[in-house]
Amino acid sequence: MAHSLEKRQVYDTSCKGLYDRGLFSDLEHVCDDCYNLYRNPHVATACRGNCYSNLVFRQCMEDLLLMEEFDKYARAIQTVGKKK
Repeated sequence: MAHSLEKRQVYDTSCKGLYDRGLFSDLEHVCDDCYNLYRNPHVATACRGNCYSNLVFRQCMEDLLLMEEFDKYARAIQTVGKKK
């Protein structure tokens, strides 16, 4: 349960756009799956950095064979990370 609270706190501090639970869930799945692939805590943390707008997130998408859906994820990142 504490892990979920920590994740929510990360959203609050690094994502300034619209809070959409579905979009966050999609983005979180990429980082969680990437962590499960490499079992490296740095990957999990870096993937979520700058509200998912980073090279580690993109590399995770490539490694998880998700690049065909890149535009969908890019729109999600823009929506949740938009500066007000």
